[in-house]
Amino acid sequence: MSRNPCGEMSAGGVGPRVGFLPVSNGIDSLSEVVSRLARPDRDVTARDLKYAVLHLQAATKVLVKARLQTAHWSPVVKDLSKCTREKYDEGKCESATIAESMRRLVDVIGLPIEKRDREAVEELGRLRNRLQHWGLQETAALVRKQAASVLDFLMRFLDEQLIPQLGEQQIASLQEEMNLVRHGVRKIGTYVETRRARLRDELKEHADTAVRCPSCHEWALVVEQENSKCHFCSRAWDSKQLAYAYEERFESGSTADEISSGDCPKCWNRTLIIGVRTAAARDRRIDMCFSCVEVFTGLRMCTCSEWFLPRDGEDSCRRCIDLYMEGSGKGWAEWVAVCTGEEPPARGGTQPIAQAGPDPRGDAD
Repeated sequence: MSRNPCGEMSAGGVGPRVGFLPVSNGIDSLSEVVSRLARPDRDVTARDLKYAVLHLQAATKVLVKARLQTAHWSPVVKDLSKCTREKYDEGKCESATIAESMRRLVDVIGLPIEKRDREAVEELGRLRNRLQHWGLQETAALVRKQAASVLDFLMRFLDEQLIPQLGEQQIASLQEEMNLVRHGVRKIGTYVETRRARLRDELKEHADTAVRCPSCHEWALVVEQENSKCHFCSRAWDSKQLAYAYEERFESGSTADEISSGDCPKCWNRTLIIGVRTAAARDRRIDMCFSCVEVFTGLRMCTCSEWFLPRDGEDSCRRCIDLYMEGSGKGWAEWVAVCTGEEPPARGGTQPIAQAGPDPRGDAD
């Protein structure tokens, strides 16, 4: 039998059986939404919009209730006095409405669902009801906008509230389909506009450390000392992975936009990026470490091709200085004299050979 990542058909004693678990069922509906809308607006037909709304409402209902279910089965049920666990397991209990389920996410489970997201879901429900039962006369732009608002909420809800509650095996089984959904939503113009508008407001205080994401190319990746994350595509990065991907993706080859990497003069991780642009000033290039998130000014390149922050007249990086002192037996004062051309201080007695190690000046600020 053929198998779908979000569901399966298996042979049974009385013929093929169809199996869809709640989360996979919801993501399958979400895939249908993407397949209808992931194209230029001019190519989206009225029929596409109709089925996108129907599938989006279905996906929202299933995924919201799936999150309730991860806490306990009882919040999923409309009236607990009319349901037992046995009936619930057999699927014979009436479930709560989507509006009530959203309320329970906040009031019972304690999730931080914003009022605007709850209102967007309720409005989509009214739109779906009019469309399915009463007929709908509405502008395509309004339908796309309302669908995009719920789609934006649902993608955040999946990444932040639902998927982290699942087991490793279930997450792995959903990965392929979710990757297709994440890639597809970036092609939905109204979704991109809606998400950008929300993030512009939410990421204002992080503008100085928000850079362009190497994965989705949106200015929504907030660099942090641990777990840097793009708030548009939700991809998480470790520092070294991010530094490598950023340099590789945005190195254009032109002198004006040249990007290079090296060892950070502060934390010594190889995550220093020369030529970073941030959301705060997209037309200005800065030098930032993607590990300690330090921004440097006045960096110079050593003869060994590593970047360093000059102090006390030095013209080489710390490693080259350590190697020089280790090999020559000279001390720090004599090295400064070599750099500045000044007379070194008088030395009394035999000086031990300096060993490579911590800078005698202390860590660079």
